[in-house]
Amino acid sequence: MAKIEIPTTQHVIIQYETAGFLWRAIAWSIDFFIFNTFIFLVLNFMPNWLSSLLGLSFNFFELLAYFILYFSLFILVQLFIEKRLNGQSIGKKVVGIKIISLDGNSMDFYKYFVRCMYNYFDIYFSFFSVGSLLILMSEKNQRLGDMVTNVTVVRLKPDRVVTLTDLLNLPDKDEYIPKYPQVVHYTDKEMLALKTLLIRTQQFNTEIYQILLHDTVEQLKQQMDILVQDSNQSDADFLREIISEYVILTR
Repeated sequence: MAKIEIPTTQHVIIQYETAGFLWRAIAWSIDFFIFNTFIFLVLNFMPNWLSSLLGLSFNFFELLAYFILYFSLFILVQLFIEKRLNGQSIGKKVVGIKIISLDGNSMDFYKYFVRCMYNYFDIYFSFFSVGSLLILMSEKNQRLGDMVTNVTVVRLKPDRVVTLTDLLNLPDKDEYIPKYPQVVHYTDKEMLALKTLLIRTQQFNTEIYQILLHDTVEQLKQQMDILVQDSNQSDADFLREIISEYVILTR
């Protein structure tokens, strides 16, 4: 699965893992099953004369028109649900994936509509071949409709979930003796930047990130007048300690 970085309107970078072909296929199958169940129930309550008309054998053009009408209805239902659920159909919600815009802006109706219209080419008229191949081969797991609207589908499952137990295990700030009380002079935005640097260094572990981490730690020590520090403590451990103290002292 590819990883992408999305800038938010607050200039914060959020990293997502794209949803691969299997997740998207499962979500589509769930949506299609629900839609067909709905159609089956509707047909069961239709008047007998209308049901018999729908059961007549069609010639090629009538069958094609019926095919287009059927999947157009399915597309419109998906469009309505995805717009209402902010980028998720029922199937996407079940498997934990979502449509997001790669430019960091919120999804608007135009993007939902154009993306859904490309279902005809990506899925139905090509018998799933175009969309499937593009999702499997593209860098960001995008089908044609995704590329045209500059969106993709991502997984929402976080790498680590903070539980109630984690929060309860934090020491009480009234009883806690801080090692670096100066940390309270920083802001949430600055701590978030430090946390992002720490995460990026762990993920990529390149020389550039290591140098950037070390220079940031040295600058922090100067700002906080830290003259003596455990020589066995790494830059990453120091940064974790700073962030943890900030959370404890400012919560």
